[in-house]
Amino acid sequence: MTTVTHREKTLDVRGYAVPMKTGGAGQPLLLLHGAGRGEFWGEAHEALARSFAVYAPVHPGFAGTPLPDWVQGVDDVALHYVDLIRILDMKRPLVVGISIGGWIATELAVRRPDLLGALVLVDAIGVRPEQPLPDLFIMEPVEAMSYLFADPAKALALAPSAPDPDFIIRMWEEQATAARLMWKRPYDPKLRRRLHHITVPTLVVWGEQDRLIPPSHGRMLAEEIPNAQFQIIQGAGHVVSVEEPEALASAIRDFAATLSLGG
Repeated sequence: MTTVTHREKTLDVRGYAVPMKTGGAGQPLLLLHGAGRGEFWGEAHEALARSFAVYAPVHPGFAGTPLPDWVQGVDDVALHYVDLIRILDMKRPLVVGISIGGWIATELAVRRPDLLGALVLVDAIGVRPEQPLPDLFIMEPVEAMSYLFADPAKALALAPSAPDPDFIIRMWEEQATAARLMWKRPYDPKLRRRLHHITVPTLVVWGEQDRLIPPSHGRMLAEEIPNAQFQIIQGAGHVVSVEEPEALASAIRDFAATLSLGG
């Protein structure tokens, strides 16, 4: 299978330096990562870059970037991406948000649907679930992985073969950022009532074996968002992009094809 060359650059967004990887060509796709390894260019990125021009920025406070004082909540990060979209002069991109990136993408779509061409939410948190989420912050890594992956061994794809002190420090820094965004509660109590403001075509994708937040939550999102579609990915837990990257990319391509997006 053809490998797509990706590039690394740093983008100045109102005085804040944003590391970003880009690759592919076609309809622009803004990929908002989950709570870890924001600098990671993996198989899902590669698969999507065969059909889209993929832009994969790092959220503030992740992947070794400083956590600025102006980030006090997910809404601040969503508005940061309004600025990024404008600076890149992206024309109605397809925005794909994974986990906490899905929360950011949801806030973005609620507030500025005019900037988006379409929306894909992948195991997105952010809307209050029916049952409290497991508290990953107090768990040992092995236990936490069992909630995130159908096959916890696949978590190794996100870790270096020999973690060095810099990696461990970065991991704790990312935990601190995630805690600032989610410690009080891993959702916005107002967000469900605002979902009807999302007026762009939307696909909600969920891992069949997500133990962190079940597929029923994804179905609820698809029912609350006007005209949204819902799709299950077999054999995946919460981190679909790592466990079933080709299936995820295929679902996004098929969705985009119905909208005349992508290649």
